[in-house]
Amino acid sequence: MDRRDFMKTTGTLLAGAALSQNTLAQAAGSDKPERLVFPINRGWRYSPSVVAGGHDLAFDDSKFDRVVVPHTNKSLPWHGFDDKEYEFVSLYRRKFKLPPGARGKRVFVDFEGVMAASTVWINGVRLGEYKGGYTPFSFDLTEHLNFDGDNVLAVDVDSSERPDVPPFGHQIDYLTFGGIYR
Repeated sequence: MDRRDFMKTTGTLLAGAALSQNTLAQAAGSDKPERLVFPINRGWRYSPSVVAGGHDLAFDDSKFDRVVVPHTNKSLPWHGFDDKEYEFVSLYRRKFKLPPGARGKRVFVDFEGVMAASTVWINGVRLGEYKGGYTPFSFDLTEHLNFDGDNVLAVDVDSSERPDVPPFGHQIDYLTFGGIYR
């Protein structure tokens, strides 16, 4: 089986499993699914540097680039570039409003991969840092959200080689690039 057929087959299988779980929850007496999932891959704004006030809700990001996640912090040629070209701290911002169905629920943001260290902010409040681009992570946004208006999720992405973030520290040597890529 080639890769494309594998992806089609497993994607269909996983989607079917998710639908059956939802159907089982509804058959058990629940009118609504247990969990609401809202993709936020589109609508991001990107700056190749962190700017003062860039984490705040009122910040004007209209001059930032419009990007879709997955995104790399720097487009590079296939061959002949310096690793330092993509090793810098950048800023991603995503504005959003919550649907009425989110009220009364806990709200999380899930990232599947951000290279290499990321600091996550919601409405100007720093939630924390996650180190490592190969594993997923989540942050609870609930207590800092405006359920009746606008919100902004901001992510500082440090794509530099740091000895405290694998695969660096002279353990493994290969390119990692940078950005929110999963």
